[in-house]
Amino acid sequence: MVEDGKFKGVIGVGGLLLARVPEEIAQARSKFYADKALERDEAVKTDLLRDQHPSMPINVDRSSRVTFGGKKS
Repeated sequence: MVEDGKFKGVIGVGGLLLARVPEEIAQARSKFYADKALERDEAVKTDLLRDQHPSMPINVDRSSRVTFGGKKS
């Protein structure tokens, strides 16, 4: 908690302050960045398909998997 100055009584650590953001703004921000991620993904896919050669097609099926642990010896 900030003890003095302009931000007295506000929660802060190392020059960072905790702030409230209206839910509409938070949702708009989340949608904006989700849309940006989709645009980038489409741009990468389009660039790959444009640069592929007919004799060497590029497979754009992508997936990821996360596993934890495994067999212990």
